Amino acid sequence: MAADVLSKSYKVVIYEKGKSLGRKFLVAGKGGFNLSHNVEDAELTQKYSPKNFMTPALQSFTVNDLRKWYAHLGVTTFVGSSNRIFPEKGISPADVLRKITAKLKSQNVEILLEHEFIGFSENAIPVVRNKKDEFQIEAHYFVFALGGSSWKVTGSDGSWLELFADIKVKTKPFEASNSGLEINWPQSIINFHTGKPLKNISIS
Repeated sequence: MAADVLSKSYKVVIYEKGKSLGRKFLVAGKGGFNLSHNVEDAELTQKYSPKNFMTPALQSFTVNDLRKWYAHLGVTTFVGSSNRIFPEKGISPADVLRKITAKLKSQNVEILLEHEFIGFSENAIPVVRNKKDEFQIEAHYFVFALGGSSWKVTGSDGSWLELFADIKVKTKPFEASNSGLEINWPQSIINFHTGKPLKNISIS
């Protein structure tokens, strides 16, 4: 999304450490490919922490704006019974990723695969490594999209926290957004409910 917007005014280069773009995007699609949630205004902004941190961004680019952006790509969407937003049936995560990639390339975004961010130089310039070399990136601005630490199979291992600590950039430790819950249910209940999804529930 950043590359799409910025490439209209700047020369943009994406450095991707994987062999292909969007690994996490594709993996997420296997579990139900929801693109967003159909909520607006305070109901949406209050879901983010710290309070009001994301409010200006979410108000300037709303959920409806996101759906229009996908529609411009040729990806029509619908709101499911869970109030989540999905692509129309028959549109796969790979289809959506191909359309996004094509749009970026049409806007002259350069995509360099197998280029891994490995830290900073002595003067705090980002350094990347490919199969042949290590080198500093020359740019006016840098946008980092390094992921959390929950999906290591996609490359999101959280190791970048130490790289920023090396140049005295303060970061907050990761916190779990999901948690396991163990209850000593009778075996009959376990047998009956195992594998069933729990949707739109609250537990206290």
